[in-house]
Amino acid sequence: MDYFSILDLHREPFSNSPDPEFFFQSRQHQGCLQRLELALRLRRGLNVIIGDVGTGKTTLCRQLIRKFSGDPDLETHLILDPDFSSPADFLQAVAEMFDPGQTPPETDDPWQLKEKIKNALFQKGVDQKKTVVLIIDEGQKLPGQCLELLREFLNYETNEHKLLQIAIFAQPEFERTLESRSNFADRINLKHVLGPMDFRDTRDMIRYRLSQSSEAGHRENLFTLPGLWAVYRATGGYPRKIIHLCHQCLLAVIIQNRRRAGWALVRSCGMRAGASTRSRGFRPVLAAGLLLALAAAVVLLAPIPGLQLAGQWTSDSIPTDGLEQKSIPSEGLKTDGQRSEDRQPNPSSSPAAQAADSQNSAMAASDPAPESHKNAAPTEASALSSSAKTAKAAEKPAVDFTSKEADSTAETDPAEKAATKTLGEMETTAADSEPKPPEFLGTVVLQSRETLWRLVEKVYGVFEEDYLQSIRNANPQIRNPKRVEVGVGIRVPAIPTKTEPPRSRTWWIRLEQKAGLNEAIDVLRSHPEEMPPIRVIPHWHPSEGLAFSVLLKERFTDRTAAGLEVERLKTASGVEAELVSDWKPDTVFYADPYRG
Repeated sequence: MDYFSILDLHREPFSNSPDPEFFFQSRQHQGCLQRLELALRLRRGLNVIIGDVGTGKTTLCRQLIRKFSGDPDLETHLILDPDFSSPADFLQAVAEMFDPGQTPPETDDPWQLKEKIKNALFQKGVDQKKTVVLIIDEGQKLPGQCLELLREFLNYETNEHKLLQIAIFAQPEFERTLESRSNFADRINLKHVLGPMDFRDTRDMIRYRLSQSSEAGHRENLFTLPGLWAVYRATGGYPRKIIHLCHQCLLAVIIQNRRRAGWALVRSCGMRAGASTRSRGFRPVLAAGLLLALAAAVVLLAPIPGLQLAGQWTSDSIPTDGLEQKSIPSEGLKTDGQRSEDRQPNPSSSPAAQAADSQNSAMAASDPAPESHKNAAPTEASALSSSAKTAKAAEKPAVDFTSKEADSTAETDPAEKAATKTLGEMETTAADSEPKPPEFLGTVVLQSRETLWRLVEKVYGVFEEDYLQSIRNANPQIRNPKRVEVGVGIRVPAIPTKTEPPRSRTWWIRLEQKAGLNEAIDVLRSHPEEMPPIRVIPHWHPSEGLAFSVLLKERFTDRTAAGLEVERLKTASGVEAELVSDWKPDTVFYADPYRG
């Protein structure tokens, strides 16, 4: 672009497209590429490359294709988005790749498609002596049944080698898929995990991109050494974040008429761009200042009696041992303000007074405060049954605090009997009126090209055989789960899931909240492909009932970055999104918001 000529650059050095000419061979990327190329040329079968978002998987994938493009003995095929709606679609796509001149008819069943793929592989691998390579990007989107088909493809082999070489590039959640499918994971020949770069590779990558974009014979260092260190600390060494931040820095250099980007400029660009500059690179400085302030406050306020400092300081950098946290899960916690039914009757009081106190406790128990769901921790369950314990404690004084003589000659006070009877009736009524989690989430009407296993993923967030079996049990009219007619209503059971919140606070971006399951699934169906991916989280709360939150799949640990994404969505598509961080206590989840 013309304005980059101000910096003596003939092209944009930090483009966010995976241009192979800008591929910087860091030590880990070079080692990964060499090992992967060797495994594919030796026809070792299945290879998996796992890396977090922005670690350079897609760039590495393009570089591999570039290296193979000039070799006539290698035939390379690429699947960019493996999110197929059914196994038949996956087989159809692979069959067309391996034999582009012969498009299989849509009437072919899976067995016929497998045979065509097998014949094509034998023709290329045995007759033509070619190495057929299938590269799959975004492998975490692969449905479970497609993985089973890939495992079957690996059975096509000669006595010396596999006929199909597979390289899967996936995000870390693919690890869980491998753990649940040991028969597929056992076939992995090479498994390489990509991580962030260190400072040396970060520095060299920035300088390499600048040199590739500079005029011949002119190579100016546009970043000072402190500026390079600030980039590394702000991005954590993730290539995508490095490219984004450096692009913003060069724009600032041009606008501010500077010669180079220093530490202060990088820091300000990182904070404006919503990168992890504030939460990662410059956190030590903020943490040190807050810790000093906390220590000073403790010294100054220590003599004041009854003063509690818990919960007065909030920072991700301050150690939270012993401090109150809003995001701490409710399991195992007991509130300071216990309800009246948690108090035991006073032994010194009269039996009638104790019965009256128990009656008041039962009335307090009918207060419409939210109750815990059935998967709550034992401490919460014991708190819920405290009214029954109080009733038993109220009955005991009628026997324990009267003498044997009186017990043999007198009966219990009729007023006391009436109070005890009233208490039991109230407890029974309160127990019957407590809101309970639903047995079913709702009914979904299947549309064209939709399958049961895809419905499981959309509702519960992950495919598991137990979920599919539960749906089959709830719908006895389904005889063959692989062939369900269009327009059939499927009842979806409400299966609670356990959640494990991370230590760091998490933010979600909620686009919509629907009251019905079918409405929420319709949002997934109509979601534009060019927009960030979304998911549905079904959840239930005693005071709010059942609801379905439509969230972005991406989670955030930085509130600033989440807020900027909300603004971007509003500007780009007019979506009125909102930030969600703390779910209400006693919420029952039917899909894990912390997973996937």
